Amino acid sequence: MSLLDDRLASLLLVPPRVTTPWSGHDCDLRPITFARIDGVEVTCPLPLFWYDPPWDSLAPQHADWLATSVAELDVIVSALSRDLSAHATPMLMTQRQESADESSPASNASRDESNAFYLPRMVPYRPERYGLLPVDYDDAKIIDVRLTLHRDISGRFAYSPEQIGRWEATPEDSPHSGGGYVPAGTFPPDVISMKHLGNKIDQLRRLSPKAAVFVSIPPFRLEEELSGVLVSKPDGVILRMDQVDMEPLQLAALTRRARKLMREADAKHLPLWIVPGEITPADAVKLIALGASGVAIDAWCDPIVDEIQESIGGSPYATFGFDDVDRIVTQQLPHRIENFSGLMSSLDRVPAKEQLGTFSSTWAKALAINALR
Repeated sequence: MSLLDDRLASLLLVPPRVTTPWSGHDCDLRPITFARIDGVEVTCPLPLFWYDPPWDSLAPQHADWLATSVAELDVIVSALSRDLSAHATPMLMTQRQESADESSPASNASRDESNAFYLPRMVPYRPERYGLLPVDYDDAKIIDVRLTLHRDISGRFAYSPEQIGRWEATPEDSPHSGGGYVPAGTFPPDVISMKHLGNKIDQLRRLSPKAAVFVSIPPFRLEEELSGVLVSKPDGVILRMDQVDMEPLQLAALTRRARKLMREADAKHLPLWIVPGEITPADAVKLIALGASGVAIDAWCDPIVDEIQESIGGSPYATFGFDDVDRIVTQQLPHRIENFSGLMSSLDRVPAKEQLGTFSSTWAKALAINALR
């Protein structure tokens, strides 16, 4: 699918009725704020995040520059310090930022009285915890407890030798596990069962007292696994649907279904973030109108990694700096983010029950939305 094609084209963002009185309208998006279970407020500049960047495809310094450049556009970026730095070298991504631009959503999201802030970052807390360091918890926005079994590009439920080498910083002549594939874990080994997952979540809140703790799950046993996760009282849920070749209506219906299940479990206030695979800005807005609170934009960000690789040409001696990375990001991302922001702001002009419609009776029935005539 081309990124020029709306995946959810059968689903329409409906404008206000022609009889709606004229009124002024704020065209800028406000930062997204929600509360942790313990009452601590977490503010995110935009409901967009880069869920699973292929950091091991780039040199650590290039990965750091890319993460920084994307996060400066107010996108929450998932990364461990070992993804972005070799042997504890300083990183741009995690540095304390100073800015006089009070109009920046990213800075306002984490600003203190000294006008300082940190770029929006998500910590991927995998069951195996390869590469995870105590410093990763510092000044994070989201701790993402991943209960989704990792599948390598080869198809194995495993991590490649290159990925493990990056996380564990092992010498080339003494690779982890002898240089072979390392099996992926399915559940944190220090958690006895799903009933005890809440203890792990509480521990992570203490380790990162300003971050929200989310739990990622796959869509295959949605009712069973989502209910089990909600009992553990996370601060949010991430539904990962990018590893499935899903039909557009299935993507929309599962998003709708997940939000319905959360309402029925008295968790309608919890953020529901969706990892949908390939989408356009319009698709992202439609998913939010269906009940999502945030949407992954890996399909917009991953091609930037490919372009950087092509620009470097595989040469370790290539002249390539932060400005070059930032230029590539600027060519690919801002216009999509602006399109998303514009469409999102337009939703405020329409009552929630009238925001979506379709000329397809199949879609109208499956999603319980307005059938347009």
